[in-house]
Formats: sequence, structure tokens, C-alpha cells
Amino acid sequence: MVIDDTATPQGPSLAPDGIFVIHLRSDSAAARQHLIGRVEHLKSGDSEQFPSLAALLGFIDRHVGSAAVADRQP
Repeated sequence: MVIDDTATPQGPSLAPDGIFVIHLRSDSAAARQHLIGRVEHLKSGDSEQFPSLAALLGFIDRHVGSAAVADRQP
């Protein structure tokens, strides 16, 4: 099989609206869904500490939800 390295590079495969950086503390226990750390939404730069999985998911939902609403605006 021959690979064509001269092909036009494709754009990013992930939209920045849905990219998050999640830093888990060493005392997190994913198996018990006990997550503590910091999350950052890459596009907006917003970040916050989270004390639980529910708080982490809430942060993500707020940013993904706001992006979906903005996409629907005329």
C-alpha cells in the first residue's frame, strides 16, 4: 500500500466547542465515581475546580448547552 503524503491536510477533527481539559487530583477514584479536580473549556478559557462528578458534568453541560443554543440563533 502506498501512502500519499502530498494530500491536502484536513482540518481539525474535533470542534473546539466540545474540547475540555480535565485535570484529576491524585485522590480521585474513578472506579467509585469520586472525581475531584479542575476543568477548562478550551474555546472560552473558562475553568473551575470541581468537587464531584456531578459538578464536572454540570460544567460541561453548561458549555456544551450554551454552544448548542448559540448555533441555533439566526
